[in-house]
Amino acid sequence: MKSLSKLLLLLFVSVMLERGDVVAQDYTNGIGIRLGGLTSGLNFKHKLSSGNAIEGIATFGYRSILLTGLYEVHKPIASTNGLHWYYGFGGHLGAFGHRGGYWIYKERGNRIYVADPGATIVVPGVDFILGIEYKFINAPFSVGIDLKPFVDIRSVPYAYMDGALNLRIVF
Repeated sequence: MKSLSKLLLLLFVSVMLERGDVVAQDYTNGIGIRLGGLTSGLNFKHKLSSGNAIEGIATFGYRSILLTGLYEVHKPIASTNGLHWYYGFGGHLGAFGHRGGYWIYKERGNRIYVADPGATIVVPGVDFILGIEYKFINAPFSVGIDLKPFVDIRSVPYAYMDGALNLRIVF
């Protein structure tokens, strides 16, 4: 996983050095799945203009849900039609439930238990994203990869690094 993160980071740095002017947007909306380590789930992207987009990610786990909203800036890669790199920021809100002795949240390797069975904790946070996406020219699909570091804001903030493959149907 560490070597994959390093490869993705190297790819993103090389893409960031690429210059290109903003061109007409490839699509307006995309809906699909995010196959990542920590925040896999459903995602929806809406392009506000040729250079800006908003993205929502819904992650579902065992007695948990994490909703993430991101604002993104998209830049085309001039040498390849349909290929963009993007960066952005946003936030998330997670709810983690507890029943009968299961741990509900892991912070710095320690399991945190809820004393009241049926209780739920809510965790807000800050997210960042850096990615690359290709929209197939003659097909309503896009594929992308991203790195999404995020920080949970609790009594002690805790940071995570997540990477993912994104597959979308676009329209």
